[in-house]
Amino acid sequence: MVKDKCLTVSSDGVFFSLQGEGMTMGAPSVFLRLYGCNLNCVWCDTTYAWTNKRNSVVQHWSIKKTIHKVKASWLCQNSKVQKRLVITGGEPLLQQELLSTFIKYFSDWAIEIETNGTIIPNEKLVKHSQFNCSPKTSNSKNCRSKRINPEAICSLCQANTVFKFVAQNKNDIIEAERDYIVPFKINPNRVVIMPEGKTRDQIIKNARTIVEIVNVKGYHLLLRLHIDLWGKRKQV
Repeated sequence: MVKDKCLTVSSDGVFFSLQGEGMTMGAPSVFLRLYGCNLNCVWCDTTYAWTNKRNSVVQHWSIKKTIHKVKASWLCQNSKVQKRLVITGGEPLLQQELLSTFIKYFSDWAIEIETNGTIIPNEKLVKHSQFNCSPKTSNSKNCRSKRINPEAICSLCQANTVFKFVAQNKNDIIEAERDYIVPFKINPNRVVIMPEGKTRDQIIKNARTIVEIVNVKGYHLLLRLHIDLWGKRKQV
């Protein structure tokens, strides 16, 4: 299924928008959405990027083609603004060897790679990227052995990583502390708690449930800006 020396890309392909989540929320960004994931979270809102459902389109792009599409998609007209590429999925680190070659052509860009924290990133990606790591708790319905890889989390802790935990209630935050934040000594200043939800109403409802415990713990509570602006749409 995977063609030699080609990145496997989802139906979203490449698009220009703003970063809707995490510490760089609101920054203009080009997104590259890759296809394929090693987990299957029940609340995932991009299942088309890893399932074989009817609306799941798989594309195979050469490195050259992908470079061209990404650079052509930067639409910000202010030359003083940092160009930013967010590589998302699915799980991008499943294709990290090709990504290591790909990002060499973006030395003047800020690179963010979104990952679920189950795969150890290679040295080239660690050197040139920020990782937006979203370790999964039991609310994802992935089994514990599949979603927790201690070696990968330890490696990401040593890299430039922001850790984002999806929470529906305060028990999810307690679990995140028990399984990740405390045992791996994750810097609380690099922890983002994001309320689960595919609609603005769901996100706000869950945010109000967890805001007090997040505030007491000192973590960042950040919503999903793209959902707030455009709802559940692709390529935003």
